[in-house]
Amino acid sequence: MSLFSLYLHVPFCLSKCGYCSFHSQALGGNPDSSIEAWLTGVSREAGYIGRIWGGRPPLRTVFVGGGTPTVLPPSAWRRLLRLLENAFDLSEIQEATVEANPCSLTEEHLTLWRDSFVTRVSLGVQSLQDDELLWMGRRHDARTALRAIERTLACGFDTSADLIFGVASQTLRGWHDTLRRVVASGVGHISTYQLTLEAHTPLAEKLDREKSELPEGYSFYRFAQWYLPRRGLAQYEIASFARPGGECRHNLAYWRRENVLALGPAAWGYLRDDGFRYHNVFTPEEYASLTETGLPIAGAERFEGRAAGAEAAILALRTKWGIDAAEFTNRFGRGLWEEIRAILEGIPRRLVRIDDDGARLTPGGMRVGNAIWVELLSLDD
Repeated sequence: MSLFSLYLHVPFCLSKCGYCSFHSQALGGNPDSSIEAWLTGVSREAGYIGRIWGGRPPLRTVFVGGGTPTVLPPSAWRRLLRLLENAFDLSEIQEATVEANPCSLTEEHLTLWRDSFVTRVSLGVQSLQDDELLWMGRRHDARTALRAIERTLACGFDTSADLIFGVASQTLRGWHDTLRRVVASGVGHISTYQLTLEAHTPLAEKLDREKSELPEGYSFYRFAQWYLPRRGLAQYEIASFARPGGECRHNLAYWRRENVLALGPAAWGYLRDDGFRYHNVFTPEEYASLTETGLPIAGAERFEGRAAGAEAAILALRTKWGIDAAEFTNRFGRGLWEEIRAILEGIPRRLVRIDDDGARLTPGGMRVGNAIWVELLSLDD
């Protein structure tokens, strides 16, 4: 029996951060109405998925992201949890994550999740330097973030902290201090992301007006690669570090091209057997309208043959395990694996390790992963 991962998108925030280009919107003057319309749409879409499956699809992992899921009041969370329990088979669930913002996370949220199937909380800490948080437009300070970690761990959840590097005026000393204090808090998982600004975001426009630029992120990323493993959090994916057994299973479903169902506006899904990747319409308004009559899918693409193999290789190289030669050959053929191996053998040995079992990037290779993946994209031709 196939097991699925489920990504559920909550498209609401208290306010948009200055760097955010995700599909979300600040709750307006009638938040109850917006949340009600979204919940109704989610219920309808889940019903359509169940009818296509012919029952309650069995889930391995769930990830509720956004947006900011903690802007949903407890009453909405009660309805959402019941909805998921009724629409999907959770008997084999291995991990269920909710993203949380330190300033909107409440004790009632934690209690509801603890009494449900939720196992993991991913906190948007971003930084423990108050000046950096202020510059990014975050609503919390370092003290609030650390308190949120403490409360989440006290409730027994596997806890992850998301951090951002490459912030204006950021220093290695400040980055070290943030990493040190987050590690000391006891979290079992840390994700580090370089700040990138889309042209239309407020912070990008601010930097353009000031004729200033963000700092180069290479040194911050390299420091995290050096520091976190020495504190017990090994790098297992291009952006993520975890204590033994603390890896995010849902994220690994993406890199291993496993089945992922999309639920909610702007959610993405993937059906492995068909090589079919799809996404829902982006706005809550269009989503609410389309779910009245059917699935709200806005676009899709199919990956087959060499294109599917190239994508599988690129995604596998995002992880410490890399490409398993036997598994890859079984799925895509010996010829394509030999082509991939030949490309990788043309890359300096300090960046990639190749043997009879497969290929994987070194920490140095992770730092220049984009350039390596570009080489593999030629296989699509």
